[in-house]
Amino acid sequence: MQVTETADVVVLGAGVAGLAAAQALVDTDLDVVVLEARDRLGGRVHTDKAFAGFPLEFGAEFVHGERCPTWELIDRLGLHTVHWNKLDDSWVRLADGRRLTMAEARAVDPAFDVTRSWDLPPVPPRPLESFGRYLERIGFAPQQVDYVRRAFANAAGESLRHLDAASMLDSIAGTEATGHEDYRIVEGYGAVLEPLGLGVDIRLGAEARRVVTAPDGVVVETAGGETYGAALLVCTLPVGVLAAGDVEFVPGLPEAKLQALRGLGMGPAIKCVYRFREPLTPPGIKAIYAAGRAPMWWTPSFGHETDAVVWTAFVTGDAAIDLLGRGEEGALDGALESLRRELGRPGLQAVEARLVDWVNDPHARGGYSHVRPGHRGARELLAAATPPLLWAGEATAPEGDAATVHGALQSGRRAAAEVLRLLRPRAYDGSEVAV
Repeated sequence: MQVTETADVVVLGAGVAGLAAAQALVDTDLDVVVLEARDRLGGRVHTDKAFAGFPLEFGAEFVHGERCPTWELIDRLGLHTVHWNKLDDSWVRLADGRRLTMAEARAVDPAFDVTRSWDLPPVPPRPLESFGRYLERIGFAPQQVDYVRRAFANAAGESLRHLDAASMLDSIAGTEATGHEDYRIVEGYGAVLEPLGLGVDIRLGAEARRVVTAPDGVVVETAGGETYGAALLVCTLPVGVLAAGDVEFVPGLPEAKLQALRGLGMGPAIKCVYRFREPLTPPGIKAIYAAGRAPMWWTPSFGHETDAVVWTAFVTGDAAIDLLGRGEEGALDGALESLRRELGRPGLQAVEARLVDWVNDPHARGGYSHVRPGHRGARELLAAATPPLLWAGEATAPEGDAATVHGALQSGRRAAAEVLRLLRPRAYDGSEVAV
């Protein structure tokens, strides 16, 4: 096989993980090339500035946790953030029909409060148990399970029956280190991507089709016919792309990676984004946990000096599949119907609407990863280095950090440290590489 270009390291994917890995190696003597199938940076991070006239997130939206590693970049770059204070600025529809702020709902309904505090009895999950079955077994009433479906499971990216109970409990415990508060970057996540790409050799529109490994290195073939040879490859492709076999690995992925992919799913996730003529809620209310098929709504207009009134519905799991089955127009109207019922405004219409479909995006094939029932440890299997192949991306992060931007960021740093350990062992001091 004739190689058209060589490097020390090839990185597949210019999402946060790939950019973080490459950026961490910029000041070394290693030659690093990043191959990105899209015509833009970011992967599942996608900041749009055209729809509403301000930075609007079509992909990853929040900084999860007041102590997560993303703040290092936010502070260094001098970016601005807005706090989503869910207790006071979110409406919740309780099972009895009352619509309260989250703080009010937690105060008056102990059953609801448990689904936010996660003060659970010390009952261990069974080996093959889904999170939904586990909650039922420890005594959650049907309305409590429904609260979890609408909030926690929707945010986890998949329906309760597809989420591993043990891994979900790990995730709940894991967020203690990073914190529980959510923030939006006013300038958009795109403002973080740009500095991550500085000085990095990035080839856009370079879709990897085949990866051939040998004891002395790796060769990547792209859809455009280019071939890149390297000593190591850092793969940051989403689980959905890997599982679909869109990139052929020769002589095949290691068995541990196949086992990991059997244990990881890529949840269906969509965003339905609407621009309205007038405000829909009182000024203090910026999010709605609704009872309908589009259970989670927020207004990204908040924090911007704009007259635009924008609301986003974030929908995953069965509800996302149901809406997508109606076609684009049907999905947008179906989600909006949930908001109409929630607000008691049957005639509500949007000035403009956009469906962001990550399920049918060929370079994502879903929103983000989750562990399937009975497969606790699959993330660690996927993350383990198998030289000349190294692995990064949100799916390789520990529970609590997985499915987040900061998880992807940290995984890229870890992969860069593995590169140095393998290619520059005398210079590598054993620490994580910063970006």
